[in-house]
Amino acid sequence: MWTLDAILDLLSQYHQRATYGAVGGVLGTPAAFVMQGRPRDPRLSWVVNQETGDPTGYVPAQCDPNLYVRDAVLKTEAALLAWLNNPV
Repeated sequence: MWTLDAILDLLSQYHQRATYGAVGGVLGTPAAFVMQGRPRDPRLSWVVNQETGDPTGYVPAQCDPNLYVRDAVLKTEAALLAWLNNPV
């Protein structure tokens, strides 16, 4: 069973973006509620909008400087789960 903090730790460690929908799918939470109540900061910026690939509502200073190191964004629950079990 994955927690948001465990997912964020791996995304940050491996410089990998994932969509709100993918993270919400893994957590069993609607995408709109994945980051509810959390501040905008670099560690949380790895969870992004599916259309833009950017974290919603963040200014550049709130984003991790390595956010765009990888072009790929994990967009589905299945893709994120597969990656979490073998992050590369």
